[in-house]
Amino acid sequence: MIPHHSVLSPQSSVLSTAHQSPGWCRALHVALGVLLAAVPLASSPLAPSTLKWAILGLLASVVTFLWLMGGCGRPFRPLPTLLLPLVALLLVSEISLLQAINPHYGLQHIAFLLMLCLVYLTVAYTCGDRDARGRLVRTLTLTLLGVSLFSFAACALADASAPRSAAETLFRLFGNTNYGAAYLLTGIPLALGLYLASRGRLEKVVWGITAFLSTALLTLSMVRGAWVSIWFGFGVLAWVVWRGGNRPGLVRPPAARAMVGPMLLIGSAIGLGVVLWPFCLPGVASFGERIASLVDPAAGSLQVRLAIWQGTLRMIRDHLWMGVGAGNFPLAFVPYRDAAIYQNPGMQVEHPHNEVLNALAELGPAGLLVILWLLVRVVRLGRALARRADLGGSTELTARTEMLGGILGGLAAAAAYANLFYVVQVPASAMNVAVLLGLLDAMDRGSSEEAGGPRVRLSILLPGLLILGVLWVHYFLRPLAGEAHYFLAEEQFREERMEAGLTRLDRSLRWNPRSYVVRYRRAVIFFSLGRYAETIQEAREVLRLHPQMEVAYGLMGSAYLNLGDTGRAKEIFHQAVRLNPNYPHALNNLGVLAAREGRLVEAEALLLRAMEVLGRKDMSPYANLANVYELSGRLPEALAMMESAVAIRPDLGANWYHLARLRVLNGDLPGAYEPLARAIALSDEWRARAAEDAVFTGLRQRDPRVRALIQD
Repeated sequence: MIPHHSVLSPQSSVLSTAHQSPGWCRALHVALGVLLAAVPLASSPLAPSTLKWAILGLLASVVTFLWLMGGCGRPFRPLPTLLLPLVALLLVSEISLLQAINPHYGLQHIAFLLMLCLVYLTVAYTCGDRDARGRLVRTLTLTLLGVSLFSFAACALADASAPRSAAETLFRLFGNTNYGAAYLLTGIPLALGLYLASRGRLEKVVWGITAFLSTALLTLSMVRGAWVSIWFGFGVLAWVVWRGGNRPGLVRPPAARAMVGPMLLIGSAIGLGVVLWPFCLPGVASFGERIASLVDPAAGSLQVRLAIWQGTLRMIRDHLWMGVGAGNFPLAFVPYRDAAIYQNPGMQVEHPHNEVLNALAELGPAGLLVILWLLVRVVRLGRALARRADLGGSTELTARTEMLGGILGGLAAAAAYANLFYVVQVPASAMNVAVLLGLLDAMDRGSSEEAGGPRVRLSILLPGLLILGVLWVHYFLRPLAGEAHYFLAEEQFREERMEAGLTRLDRSLRWNPRSYVVRYRRAVIFFSLGRYAETIQEAREVLRLHPQMEVAYGLMGSAYLNLGDTGRAKEIFHQAVRLNPNYPHALNNLGVLAAREGRLVEAEALLLRAMEVLGRKDMSPYANLANVYELSGRLPEALAMMESAVAIRPDLGANWYHLARLRVLNGDLPGAYEPLARAIALSDEWRARAAEDAVFTGLRQRDPRVRALIQD
């Protein structure tokens, strides 16, 4: 009989259940716990964007190494139920880069997806048994308890609302950011599930406090989308627990009574959040006004979100089959910005605030089909596990039912959040989703009879690990080092150490030469220092990396203007308008140039368009229109425009000075004194200017106050 020689060796420690090392496995569980505890810490709103997942990426590498070398968990086969759609998502993301504006940023995004896939696999393979799964879930919920305690402690401090204070950092980290809210709404259902499953009084108190404080903190969050999404999670949790307790022969199912306590807990937590609102969020719209803005069509955030969705649909129409490439949405979206986005510059357009639109825009129809495939597989797996958990009535199975409800509730809350408000592309929510998917697969593997399977030689894994290592170094570690230098440079710029900051940006580019953000920052600093030739050179480098970055065109055109090359400046501004007809900076400057050349009708049209886009967020079009109307002899209209400019920027002496002039020209001599006095109070240069301006000659002769003001 010929012996069977398998390519899979039981002698390797990799994934071998027969040769597990307790030390390696213990280290793995500790590393996983630290990884979960680091999720909210990586979400700081004051940290560089890459650092938001840098800690997670480094920890994920450590966890993967421990998993492969320690032989912890079950073997590779059977494969996790959700692995195929996740691998398909990675493959489609790679194919989409054929259409990417900047494949470098797409590869960085794929490195992030690989990290999430590794975390998912690690959890799926190491948490097949109930004890390991319980330890991981408890680590997650205890981290949630620590998060909530820290945030409420910071909320109680006097300087909680002081910008960049330690208290403000802590509170905003968990209670007032999309990242913190994403972490809370995926973890709260698990805390409630543990509360329902607990048999001991102490455990019930711990998980009850966790659910209570975290729900109150979520209520204090400024993120309205999370308030809506969490109810999807609660609903799924209630459905799973109800199925587990709804057995024939009972008049009142145990689950019905069990849900009374959690409902009271949630209601009282929301009440606490409402009471604490004036203390934790002073000067912010009241809780009632915040709720009302959810259905207010005039709310700025809703207007921007609708504008982003409309622009994304236009982008999908223009890139229907292949998308714009993974991670390339912010680069490709520039031509699709409209007025609502410019009028609310604080709103992010890094993604379309909708997972379905994000997948379709970046990956095309294939990406959307993969996302839907993953969603269907999660729903089917959850339903199958819920039915399986109904069998029998042991304490172990009941506890598993409620833990399953918490896992599915967290996934449901994340899905609702991603498709209504925020995509699963941010560190806290993405990491938690990867962990929850792994736990779901681990439950399936843990309850499956097919526990055996072949072992995997380490040599089979090494080529894949080598490729992953190359990706990690080039598209993760190097950009991370570059962004660390960028972060330090920003500190030096705030201290007005310009040359030191520029040197630091040079170091950032040596680590990450394809960062258009760093190059644009260099261009801005050069412009502020009056080094216009270097500004133009750096802006060209920006456009080489990001051909659709409109602000780089605007900066380059302004540099040409300051060098006196109006012809070249006009050409650059026209390029920007061809890229995006709504770009207000280019429209405004083209209007000024048209006015200088005497084309007043064209200047008026351009400036009116800029004013329409910007609304009352910028005074420049108003002031420039006032000049055009003055040149046209339309003095009342010029005065109205200048009054609007003053209302928008009352801290600018030039606005008050020109308002005084226009009041004199409109015959309102007494009304000119106050704006002239305000202009001189803001800057003494206007005193000498008024002494020489012929417009004020009559006013100086008639009004002794003006004469004294100018001669003072």
